[in-house]
Amino acid sequence: MFARLRRTQPTLPHFGQPARPLTLVRNARARQMKLSVDPRNGAIRLVLPPRMALGQALKWVETKRDWVEVQLGRVMPAASIAPGESIPYRGRPLLIDWSAERPRAPRHDGDRLILGGPVETVESRVKRWLRAQAKQLLDAETRDIATRAGVTVAAVGVGDTRSRWGSCSSNGDIRYSWRLILAPDFVRIATVAHEVAHRVHMDHSPAFHALVARLLGADPKPARTWLRQHGSSLHRVGAQDAGDQGGVGRGS
Repeated sequence: MFARLRRTQPTLPHFGQPARPLTLVRNARARQMKLSVDPRNGAIRLVLPPRMALGQALKWVETKRDWVEVQLGRVMPAASIAPGESIPYRGRPLLIDWSAERPRAPRHDGDRLILGGPVETVESRVKRWLRAQAKQLLDAETRDIATRAGVTVAAVGVGDTRSRWGSCSSNGDIRYSWRLILAPDFVRIATVAHEVAHRVHMDHSPAFHALVARLLGADPKPARTWLRQHGSSLHRVGAQDAGDQGGVGRGS
């Protein structure tokens, strides 16, 4: 009896220095190959239809190596949350002012965030503080704009969403990325007006966009432009290394 030969799977390539691996994703809904480089963290992903031959796909990827290297060169470095560093807060720099003997809980004072406690937990405590600020502010702004729109809103929550800056469900729940607290106020408020308008129009029709502008009292386009240009930088605050997965945020 002859042993059955096993077909060897091609080795997935790496790109850049330090080397970053290609992540392969089979998607039942995909009709063609799609290669992407996440500008937030440099993650390289190849999406394939279920039955496409891997070898054929990898040959195509090699023809795109120069393009991948260019995209990797545009990836911004992570903005660390650490003592002595500044992070954006409502569009302005906020200095992390740490000293071990101070209380652990962060306290906002002008352009400084003052805190003490173990240095190794500074990042996690600052992130919790930012999320709490985002939740409080976004809840209040959402309910205020909803009142003006004549609609009700159920729960308002925040998370670290990577695919969109906000979302509105049919039952009235609205969720946001907590990272909106890092952006200027006009960007955050325009996002709130966008999501509240979905309580009236669950689409992106002309009537929807007209309502967003009315609720905002201004043209929402500058806010959308700001997010397109600077949204990736918000995802770099406290980001993990290049192996961290996820897409760049967008509106619903």
